Amino acid sequence: MFRTRDCRVSRWIGLLFASVVLCISAPAYATSLQPGALPATIEARLIGQNFNVSIGKQFRFVLAIPNSQTQEQLRNESSAVLRIEVHAAVSTREDVRNTASGKASPEVIETHDLPFSSLGKNESGDVVALLGSNTSGASLRLRKSGVYPVSLSIRVGDRESARLLTFVNFITVQTSKNTLSVSVVAEVNPPLSQLPNGEISLSDSTRTTLNGMVAALSNNTGQMSLRISPETLNNLASSSLSQDATLLGQIQTVLSQHQTLASTYVPFDPSAAEESQLSEVFTQLLQRGIDILDIRNGDAAINPRTWFSTKAISEEGVSLLARLGYTNIVFSPQAAQTLGALDSYTKQYRASYPNDVSKKVSIGVADPIYAASMSALTRSPVQTSMAIAAEVVAQQSELVIGQRQPLDHHLVISTQDGSLPNPVLLNTLLVALSNAPQLTVRPLSSLPRPTDANTPLSMPQSAAIDLLARSPQIASIAQEIKSTRTMLTADAPSRMWWEDSFLALHSDALNTERFDEYVKGLRAQLRGFRASVSVPQSLTFTLGGKTSDLRLQLRNNAGIPLSVLVTLSSAKLSFPEKPQVVTVAANSAIDVIVPVVARANGTFPLEVVLYTPDGSAQVGKRIKLSARVSALAGLGQLATGVAILLLMSWWVAHWRKQNRSKAIENHPALR
Repeated sequence: MFRTRDCRVSRWIGLLFASVVLCISAPAYATSLQPGALPATIEARLIGQNFNVSIGKQFRFVLAIPNSQTQEQLRNESSAVLRIEVHAAVSTREDVRNTASGKASPEVIETHDLPFSSLGKNESGDVVALLGSNTSGASLRLRKSGVYPVSLSIRVGDRESARLLTFVNFITVQTSKNTLSVSVVAEVNPPLSQLPNGEISLSDSTRTTLNGMVAALSNNTGQMSLRISPETLNNLASSSLSQDATLLGQIQTVLSQHQTLASTYVPFDPSAAEESQLSEVFTQLLQRGIDILDIRNGDAAINPRTWFSTKAISEEGVSLLARLGYTNIVFSPQAAQTLGALDSYTKQYRASYPNDVSKKVSIGVADPIYAASMSALTRSPVQTSMAIAAEVVAQQSELVIGQRQPLDHHLVISTQDGSLPNPVLLNTLLVALSNAPQLTVRPLSSLPRPTDANTPLSMPQSAAIDLLARSPQIASIAQEIKSTRTMLTADAPSRMWWEDSFLALHSDALNTERFDEYVKGLRAQLRGFRASVSVPQSLTFTLGGKTSDLRLQLRNNAGIPLSVLVTLSSAKLSFPEKPQVVTVAANSAIDVIVPVVARANGTFPLEVVLYTPDGSAQVGKRIKLSARVSALAGLGQLATGVAILLLMSWWVAHWRKQNRSKAIENHPALR
């Protein structure tokens, strides 16, 4: 009985102890589940969304939360939600910019809280939020088409830990058949990849730029216009690295899907070319550039009449382009600063330039406001692209309302300097613009041709670099190349490596110091090529008579046959025949026989000099050999022969005399 009571007491004491422990630990445990366990500020970025959403379709937002632990905590916290707030539609460009910059905050018309625990994930582990439109369950109940600002915020209980702003283009019906034409254009012009010594070296920054272009344009984006350096493509094709071959294949695929603009082989300012009387050189550079682009462009055609310029162009430059068949010139905002502010960036102007009689050229400028957004450094390129797309759609609406007739406007979008923008920004922007029913994304070839109705625009006076100072050096190199070319046989390749090296000299991106380096480098390359044909050194020839033949060996180390003019000179020898042109087969040697007339005996130097067949450029070094001559050796042999004959005659006579004497002594009559 006492044992039973003791057991009960022990049980009660145990229950009491457990209750005390729970009471003490409960507050601490509850505290661990409070929102304070999550950071007060959570880093989050919008990395994807669908800008254009029609009725009955889903809104999709993709958020990146770099801290995976924080994301996991959000998914396990019951009070953590992604709040989606839709603001009243904006109708003007200014409204979009003010909202994007935070200067204005339109009224919130709908709010939806999506528990973090119910949000999806993509393959990269990013947060995916889906919300329907005018469907059952959680969905947005929008009624009218328009551009709507959308706020995305991460909330834990009553605390807001992150907030983002973006835009959506909601479409209930066909908004308008009166679309605005939009062209996105960029220039990809890395530094020269051919070094002064002729070697090819693509920098890491060049590969990064090219890979960024591929990443931005390889997906199903709207077509854009690209001006890309032919010199870079040409040298990328010559690279021996497998990564460059792969990159070139990807670039060719991209170029076949977009429109490529014509470009000179290396940057060459048309204004400077015209003013320096180098229009023929400009034409040559342009044709070489187009030839390379045609090879790398797949089946797509090169735009033959639109010139995209990232530099100011003078009246003279416009005149040159007009003669070459260009009817439209489009400037980046930076290049158009000398034109001053324009009253509209969606219409074409007409250039005024000398001799403007029959050929007219229209002038267009990329909108500087969009360019500022495209050029800004941003950690949120998707948000920036959505803001730009929203502004373009709003601009279309303003133009339709203000004009009330079919739109003849054409909007051009680029960065400030025309360079390639952030690849993520470019990709998402092209997708957003090409799927917006209010817009038609077109290449620059769709720009209208100029007419007398276009507003005339005076072109500035030139501030182009003076290329005349370089003309003497370039002319000298051209003459050296012309002479070197005479070494080639009729079946030689139609193009030689030095042609592109020579064209690279004309790049207006080269300052004086770099230009001099390229001149010296090309001269050295030409000398090295000519030196492929050589004469063995340290040889001694023995000539056995006054008239003899000298056998001289020529060796060609090049992979193609080469011809040289062989000349010899010596103070003691004469060469009755004229110097001869000799062709040496590729990677082989040949013996050349040269008739020689000796003037004296002895050993003395003989100089052999090879020239290009036209005789104007030396091939390799002057070679000094030794010639050993015994021009009178034949007379000595004759004298020796005579002496031997005389000796033999004397010996025969002496022998006969002795025999006669012995015969007389032994005669019987004398006994």
